[in-house]
Amino acid sequence: MVDAVILLCVMPGTEQTVKEKVLELNEVRKCNITFGEYDLFLDVKAKNVKTLGSFVTKEIRRVSGVTKSITLIISESLEDNG
Repeated sequence: MVDAVILLCVMPGTEQTVKEKVLELNEVRKCNITFGEYDLFLDVKAKNVKTLGSFVTKEIRRVSGVTKSITLIISESLEDNG
């Protein structure tokens, strides 16, 4: 499995609509609306890198309102348990 973060830029005023749409996709585990250069922060999981690439190009980038995406593949995850 591949974990990734996808950062999205969307058309002004479409943040909530895009969030609702991407949360319908099985690969998206979490979606946050953010302030700054990117408008949404997605936590996703895919079967492999090829599947992730297909998901981004065929699902995420086709959501109405999305203007730009940046995909960051997680190589290592460290969790603070304290």
